[in-house]
Amino acid sequence: MSIGNHPIVLRVVRFLKGVFNLRPTVPRYKGVWDVSIVLRFLKTLSPASSLSLKNLSLKLVMLPSLVTAQRGQTLHLLDINLMSTYDSSIVFTFNKPLKQSNPRTQVDPLVLKAYVHNESLYVISTLKEYLQRTETLRVSGSQLLISFQNPHNAVSRDTISRWIRTVMQLSGINLNVYKAHSTRAASVSAAHRAEVPVQEILRKAGWSSAQTFAIYYDRNLDTSESSTSQFQEAILTL
Repeated sequence: MSIGNHPIVLRVVRFLKGVFNLRPTVPRYKGVWDVSIVLRFLKTLSPASSLSLKNLSLKLVMLPSLVTAQRGQTLHLLDINLMSTYDSSIVFTFNKPLKQSNPRTQVDPLVLKAYVHNESLYVISTLKEYLQRTETLRVSGSQLLISFQNPHNAVSRDTISRWIRTVMQLSGINLNVYKAHSTRAASVSAAHRAEVPVQEILRKAGWSSAQTFAIYYDRNLDTSESSTSQFQEAILTL
């Protein structure tokens, strides 16, 4: 008798099917918050040279989250020893597996491009200011993001998520509804509304299937008062 036909295995399979029917997997969010709300707040955090290290850190975390739609894990693995600087971009490569890593595909580098439409939302200048400000504070290691408080150790993934939530809260996003990971859905949904090609969104966000994007991340704007903006803002494209 094959393992797949064993009575115990068949019972387990039926049980798991029953659990799925009772509690099917559904997307966490029915809508997403308006990216322009956070962009408007980030514009107030300028120029970068005048910011406290705390506010500079918050801005540096949120801008790449929006323009690259990456997970907190990716931001946590950014390493200054794996960073290359070019005229109009900064590129990070990875020497550790990401969530989307698998034996069949190679993880693309994270590319931060120049955003020339608004200097206050310029991720490259924010990153360069952060590197200059933290150069003498780094006690060990080469992780990009470090604590803005003594002893300035490398931060954890949980800390990065907390920083993202802080920016969302300061921007006016309802944290009772949206968590830090909602930044990913808000970003790609905004890019889709801005007519960025789906294949480009999939490549940047690290998805192989358009179905994953359509089911779990492509969302309409939340129309509640706590999640919409009266202002129209240019969306940072991927």
